[in-house]
Amino acid sequence: MTGRVRILTTIEEIDRVAGLWRSLWSRCEGLRTPFLSYEFVCVWVRHYGQGRHLHILLVEDDETVIGIMPLVWMTYRIGPLTREALETIGSESRNLVALIAPGAESTAARLIADHLKRSVLRESRCLRLSLVPSTQVFPSELGKALRSSSADIAVASKPVSFAPYAPLPAQWRDFERRLGRRRREALARAQRRLDLARKHVHVRSVGGDEIEAAMADLFHLHQQRWKGVRIRGLFEDEDSRAFHLDFARAFSRLGWLDISMMEIDGKVGSVSLIVLLDGVVYLLRSGRNTSFAEYSIGHLHDLSLFRKWIHNRLVEVDFLRGAEPYKFYWTRNYRTYVEIIAVKARWTAPLSLFYTRTWLAFARFLSHRHPPREIIAYLRTKHFNNRELRRMGIRLQP
Repeated sequence: MTGRVRILTTIEEIDRVAGLWRSLWSRCEGLRTPFLSYEFVCVWVRHYGQGRHLHILLVEDDETVIGIMPLVWMTYRIGPLTREALETIGSESRNLVALIAPGAESTAARLIADHLKRSVLRESRCLRLSLVPSTQVFPSELGKALRSSSADIAVASKPVSFAPYAPLPAQWRDFERRLGRRRREALARAQRRLDLARKHVHVRSVGGDEIEAAMADLFHLHQQRWKGVRIRGLFEDEDSRAFHLDFARAFSRLGWLDISMMEIDGKVGSVSLIVLLDGVVYLLRSGRNTSFAEYSIGHLHDLSLFRKWIHNRLVEVDFLRGAEPYKFYWTRNYRTYVEIIAVKARWTAPLSLFYTRTWLAFARFLSHRHPPREIIAYLRTKHFNNRELRRMGIRLQP
């Protein structure tokens, strides 16, 4: 087997392989997500990569680039103790781990496994890949290659989340029929309430010069919802807001972005941040104006979007991680996301994996610095969601 793995550690080195990255990207249609694009990784690095050690793997076979695996070293602390984990950049949902040329999964996995064994999986360092769809070929091949490359490398995956998704039929009537009678009646009642209130409703897509204002509305409405349950929202952090705004601009330039806004009597009622790629709709973030809650505007907004997506012949809506009940109003399909841990076994393989996973989970929990009232709010929200899923007849199985 010929081949090598090159390591990119700076934004300048990433920029120098932009052409190679985009060339591989074009070969991977249908086997990629927006989170593996050169543009997304560059935005992430510029916002979050400063002070962190990048470890982006460029995999070549016979001088042809067959894979790119964007990784970064993360340091976790518990008091004076630290542990380093090599993780996927961004840790976004539907983590395909790497951009791999079609048919090159086994070759790329063997080359990367050899690199990880020689340079990464030693002492207290480990590999941690989170939110990986359990059916993906390359992560499975990588796990096999790591196990076969050395007897003292322990590898295991564990379910950590669920991600609902909705296949889109060719005809709207087929989608309506799939919703079921009760769901159709609930949507019809919400629409009647809105009509009787004589509200003027306008749904439009936002782009260009309006992106910044639309994102500000999204941040505000998203935070409004979480403040209502006494939980810090994603957009409380200024860095998070800046990161989302920058990758929205980047995706807009690529033609992947759709910020959909529902306005009611001239006021912003609902905003959805959507990315479209290879016929798949990625529902990234959303916000709803709670003052219009009685009209179920979030559901009516989504209904109008499903109409548009089916009309435009898109093939799937991915709700991404999190088994919130509102996602199952539209589908019964879901993916299982797993966390993959690889570590040099210091004891038995099961004990080494258990210790590593527990250590990292506790360190991540401490890093969030949740006040007690927020922990209680999280537990209440989780209890409510589980109760609602049971009422809906949803039984999630890994």
